Amino acid sequence: MGAGYTLSWDLVTWLGDNRDIAATYMDWPEDQAIGEILHVAGRGSNNINLGMQMMDHPSDELTSWTREFGEDVILVHRLKNVHLQGDAIEYFLGDERVRTEE
Repeated sequence: MGAGYTLSWDLVTWLGDNRDIAATYMDWPEDQAIGEILHVAGRGSNNINLGMQMMDHPSDELTSWTREFGEDVILVHRLKNVHLQGDAIEYFLGDERVRTEE
C-alpha cells in the first residue's frame, strides 16, 4: 500500500532502453533509484531533491529519514497502513480542521 509515483511513457521507455545506467542502482530502494537515475541522466523536468523536507513516519525506526513531524515537511514516506496514513493526514490538516467540523 502506498501513494506511488507516476512516470511519463517517454521516461519509462528511456529507462527500458538504458538498463546499463539502471544497473548501478540495483541495490537502492526503487523510488530513490528511479529518482537518482533520472537526475544523473538529466531526464524529467519535475525531478527535485526534497532533502529533509521528506521523512519517514516517526514510528519507523528502520531509516535515517525517520524523524518527528515538523513545519518543513512536505512529504511523508513509508505510510504502509491506514493508521500511519491517518497520522500524517492529521498532522498536515492540523487541529484547525477538527475544530471546524465540531
